Amino acid sequence: MVFVCDYCHFEIEAVSKPCQCPDCGKLNRIRTATAEENRAFQARKLEDVWRDTAPVLAS
Repeated sequence: MVFVCDYCHFEIEAVSKPCQCPDCGKLNRIRTATAEENRAFQARKLEDVWRDTAPVLAS
């Protein structure tokens, strides 16, 4: 299940709802992700960020 922090918008995949955000530390600001947030989260999990095809230019 995917959860979102309403304060910092950090997304968490967990079995049960945490009471504290692991990113910002706020208490009781975690909610269940909406269907759209859940779809976007699952799509991002499939991305391979280590295989970026665009060249990086050093400046």
